[in-house]
Amino acid sequence: MSNSKSVTARKTGLCLVLILLFLLQNRLQQWFTTFSYLDEAFAFLFFPAFFLDLICKKRTFTWTRENRLFLTFLAAFWMFGWGGYFRYHYQPLANTAKDAYVNLKFFLACGVSFLLFAREELDFSSLKQKLWPVLNWITLILFVLCIVDLCFGIFSTETRAGMRAVKLFYSAYTILVGECVFLSAIYLWYYEEKQKRIILPLAMLAFVMISTRRVKSMGAAACIVVIFLLVFYKRQKISTKVKAAAFCVVAIAAAAAIYQIVSYYYMMGVESARAVLTIGAPFLAIDHFPFGTGWGTYGSAFSTDPYSPVYGMYRMAGVWGLSPNYHDFVSDTFWPMILGQCGCFGFAAFIGALVIFVKKVKTLKWHKGAYAAALLLLLYLLISSSSESAFANPISVPFGFWIGFLFAEQKIQKQP
Repeated sequence: MSNSKSVTARKTGLCLVLILLFLLQNRLQQWFTTFSYLDEAFAFLFFPAFFLDLICKKRTFTWTRENRLFLTFLAAFWMFGWGGYFRYHYQPLANTAKDAYVNLKFFLACGVSFLLFAREELDFSSLKQKLWPVLNWITLILFVLCIVDLCFGIFSTETRAGMRAVKLFYSAYTILVGECVFLSAIYLWYYEEKQKRIILPLAMLAFVMISTRRVKSMGAAACIVVIFLLVFYKRQKISTKVKAAAFCVVAIAAAAAIYQIVSYYYMMGVESARAVLTIGAPFLAIDHFPFGTGWGTYGSAFSTDPYSPVYGMYRMAGVWGLSPNYHDFVSDTFWPMILGQCGCFGFAAFIGALVIFVKKVKTLKWHKGAYAAALLLLLYLLISSSSESAFANPISVPFGFWIGFLFAEQKIQKQP
């Protein structure tokens, strides 16, 4: 019993520290550049944690057909990106290696969290009790800061559609949205214990997200509403007012998303870096069949220093946001990056790995809160993949951390 209390206390402290570090990483890296590598460093812990478990024989790994297939797809996806490097050598080895690693960090983060928290001695009920008040304080602070910023403009002065856009102390509006989604997922995990007590903090987080005036914030809010109703109220009768409110949220989010797609891919045409990257990816995949151009060459943050020759080859170097001197929008989309760098087969392999991963998430249905939390995180990554690097983005690591944590709870509770 004393050993269980000790392990629970240590793991609870570790969980709290990690959550706070992930929430504050962007702010901390503005002061200390070392913190910009926090997400990569956490994902890298998978390797020592995995080998330490093997050496100490703390657990046995079951190589099911599904697990083998997942690893096969993931390895194929990874190797096709390397195939492009060895075939064409468009970028230095350092850029290639960094990009290859970054594109795996979401899955590595899931593994790290699972290895850290899948301990028989860990009491998840006690962990939940200690985490709850801290979670509420974090949410309250973000909400109050948002209100103050809307009233007095202490953090930012940008307006969209005549309204102030909030990003608080984060360097980008979408970072704040991602952090709020992360917190919302943790609240959804609490549903079976706290029931309707999670609605108020979820509403506060949704308010903060929508205050960023970003389209994906509306999509995230819509996902929270839909998941909440479908997972927790699937077999219950929902009132007409609730249905109407949910329909309005989803309709507004859908309309905003359609507007963004039209504006980027039609109205802006060749002036949009995102549109150019999307249109160019299939041509790269065909011209560089079967491997693609290789890691760090296209649509990646590592494709600009040094500047990838691929952009010049396909006449993209003059596009605003993709030029050698100004390339802030080079990683503004995810799927074209995968298709261009890894080719058709690498792209298909990633889709295959993701499908198996989603099937694994569906096994969390034994715990409605855990299932809703993981579903929200995956849906948001898919939403954000249209306008940012998604699974290769820093926000993917805290998302992977929490999904791995949920898998660890499932393992301890002896669920299938």
